[in-house]
Amino acid sequence: MSVDGMKDRAYRFLRDLRDKLNAEIPSPAEMRAAIPAIVKASKSDNKQPHMRQPEDAFLYRYVFPIMFRHMKTVEGIGEEEARQSLLSEYYRNMPEFCRDTPARKERHPFSKLIGSKPAEIVAQWKGENGPPLKQSCPDFAFRNPFPFKVVFEGKYFGDGGPARAQHELVTNIYQAFFYRGLPFVAARTSGQKVAPAWDYDFACLLAYDASRDGTLRDAWGGLSPDVKRGFWEGANVYVMVLRGNPQIAQSSA
Repeated sequence: MSVDGMKDRAYRFLRDLRDKLNAEIPSPAEMRAAIPAIVKASKSDNKQPHMRQPEDAFLYRYVFPIMFRHMKTVEGIGEEEARQSLLSEYYRNMPEFCRDTPARKERHPFSKLIGSKPAEIVAQWKGENGPPLKQSCPDFAFRNPFPFKVVFEGKYFGDGGPARAQHELVTNIYQAFFYRGLPFVAARTSGQKVAPAWDYDFACLLAYDASRDGTLRDAWGGLSPDVKRGFWEGANVYVMVLRGNPQIAQSSA
């Protein structure tokens, strides 16, 4: 299959995933009640350390079960193939969904944060502000045997006005782009353990807007269609801002 053909298929998969998530995830009002309750319960339950932050509660209670089912709609992907393909930093807590971490084994001297001043960067490189080299660990990712190699930045936006929504949108799209831009690192074997390769063709910001006024949705929706297409066509970054209602979903197209 051509590169363009694979990109078209990846786009359709992510678009359909967006629609599936919007159809099955609760509304913002329901989520604003549910997420704090999940976080509170998880903090008192040693079996659920992967749901102790709102973002993690959103991803691992709601997104992962739906996404895992959707992965199996791709030809050649069954239960075991999906489990082998899906990577998460909390893989030890979710063996039913994934087997390994998406952490990049090769460290590098760059930060995913926007707006760092040159003096701050030099201080980092000199080890004055913690370790000089960073290890990238995205929220989750798809690898082989899944046909679409995608690295994900997940976000739960609880509330905030337009300025905060714009800040979060820019920050998180950039982080997805940063992960996608890091170069290939081959898989490594240590004893019986194989560290996954860092090898991604696409990135995705998967964000849920639980705000009362839909400010994150509006921040994304306020961009022109040409700009929104540019994220995918020019940068291989798919942006989905979810609201739990297909009629008001915002997408990359």
